Amino acid sequence: MNKLILSTGSDLNYLSKMRPYLKSIESNSNFDKNILVYVGEDEMSLPYKNIDVVNLPVNNIQSLNNNKCVQHGDFLNSESFNSITEDSDVIIYTDGDIILQRNLSEDEINFYKSFKDGDVHVGYNASPTDTLGDESKRLGRTNFISSEIDIDVWENKKVYNTGVLGMNKKTWKYLLKKYNELYPSVSPMFHHYAKQQWLISYIIGTDTSFNIIEMGYDVHNHRHYPSPKGTTQDINGDVYFNDKKVLFKHKW
Repeated sequence: MNKLILSTGSDLNYLSKMRPYLKSIESNSNFDKNILVYVGEDEMSLPYKNIDVVNLPVNNIQSLNNNKCVQHGDFLNSESFNSITEDSDVIIYTDGDIILQRNLSEDEINFYKSFKDGDVHVGYNASPTDTLGDESKRLGRTNFISSEIDIDVWENKKVYNTGVLGMNKKTWKYLLKKYNELYPSVSPMFHHYAKQQWLISYIIGTDTSFNIIEMGYDVHNHRHYPSPKGTTQDINGDVYFNDKKVLFKHKW
């Protein structure tokens, strides 16, 4: 039986900022396993019994950006992460400026457990119609265009917010392979580190091996852009979408 795994990552400098998220995982997660990918080689322990810590040496990261985020799949280069996961396990990898507000529902568990190779669960960026072209303008384009990128699709392929991204481990492996092939030529195209998100969106949107399943705002609700209609926040700070408590509250 495949496992459902919630994972996030941090280096030493960012760890203090994500403690509210780790605390919420400890309190609210009913994933089969919770994993913090610690970017570094120091021995790291957390005061949370339900979160495993695995090390990812910086030298193991194949496509390193300036904030050391490995949401494109480079966390698979942690030997410890690989040793406790299987190809059929479904891994939800997230940013660290998040709060896990509740348990997965039974329907959500069954949904994730049913994932096939190639299935990708990801939510919207600025809106459900936000495109790679829109995002390219926000990232600060340089004058360089990679010959490996099809510029003609920019205006009709979506850009997603990859702060919460789910697929099975086998599919993560394939994403990492494609990302590593393209990143050296795509990185010079943009100034902002969110080019990582742009490239992930480009790959899953243009490679027919991927089957995108768009994530509802009741799963991932963020404030990088104005909140979608139907989003509310109660006096305790909990965020709801159409009266359902959101799973991942992001940047609130």
